[in-house]
Amino acid sequence: MAEVLLISENYIKKYTTVNGSVDPNILYPSVYLAQDKWLLPFLGTDLLNKIKADVAAGTISGNYEILLEDYIQKMLLWWVMVEVTPNLCYRMDNGTLVQRQSEDTVPVSDLVMKDMIDRARQNAEHYTTLLVDYLCANSSLFPEYSTAQWPDRSPRTDVTNTLNYQFSTGNTATSFRPTYSRNIINRIP
Repeated sequence: MAEVLLISENYIKKYTTVNGSVDPNILYPSVYLAQDKWLLPFLGTDLLNKIKADVAAGTISGNYEILLEDYIQKMLLWWVMVEVTPNLCYRMDNGTLVQRQSEDTVPVSDLVMKDMIDRARQNAEHYTTLLVDYLCANSSLFPEYSTAQWPDRSPRTDVTNTLNYQFSTGNTATSFRPTYSRNIINRIP
């Protein structure tokens, strides 16, 4: 199936501070990445494929349309902002990483950019929690939510571990200590 993007350039520009003149070719790779990296784990393969197929066919309706418009698109929007923000500041140009700047603008510092990414991540986690809570409370409305089998991905319901690393301290599957948090945002240059 051809790749189906669940939010558009216009949706991103309408609900964020992304300027109308931003090239959609900068936005779309981040939408694709966010769908695969952040949406797929929480919907699971079967439900995501069902929604993509309905969107591609123009037949999305009912509970699936509510799920898409009220939960998925809001969550996806903010994960896109987490992924696209560095690309709005930096680009690969002729094999070199460059910082973009026009005549009437001043680029923000890396610290300001990291703060913007952190705020987008907080929004994304908020909407991810709402999505997972809705799906758990209404799983009977979406049979695909519980049908994935290996090698397809089953949906995650543990939103709190999106930013944490987990270190094993034992030699059995059930022996572990609490998760230690490392803020990934500090790894951005």
